[in-house]
Amino acid sequence: MSHSHLPIRHLIRHIEKTRMNGHSDAPSSKSTPAWMQRFVDGITDLFEPFSGVARVGFECAHATEAWEISVFLGEKELVGGPTDGRMEATNFRFDLFGIRNCFTEIQSMQWNAFPNSHVCFDEAADLSFITVAGQYEGNFIRLQVHATPPDCAGPAIREYADGRVEMV
Repeated sequence: MSHSHLPIRHLIRHIEKTRMNGHSDAPSSKSTPAWMQRFVDGITDLFEPFSGVARVGFECAHATEAWEISVFLGEKELVGGPTDGRMEATNFRFDLFGIRNCFTEIQSMQWNAFPNSHVCFDEAADLSFITVAGQYEGNFIRLQVHATPPDCAGPAIREYADGRVEMV
């Protein structure tokens, strides 16, 4: 599994907006903390695509008492041919048993499912996700493992009609 991570386009847009406006309502942070990168790298090893290659993306935010981290596999954009522009999610398995090795201590692990959701989505594909709360290197983390990326993430991989694959 590649350890490259998806840029989160909405975070980039927020940064660009902040630069244009000259201020931010978010706490200042210069970069992802080193401990968080180690944590996310460990989580990426637990994703296994059923075929081909995939890239893990993540987004994070610091809440009052915890870091909230969401991870997902990015989508593949088909380029050229009759399916040009189509986005495809990646089928994968995730090693739930292995997640215990990524935390120093786990307080809870839950599966959240919304099969009878009355929320109107164009595509309600991610109405099920895993949540794990625990400690890592002295930091409290709430991790969410999603089956699909957020809509604003954009493609992780471009696959061309001639078979070439490009990481985005």
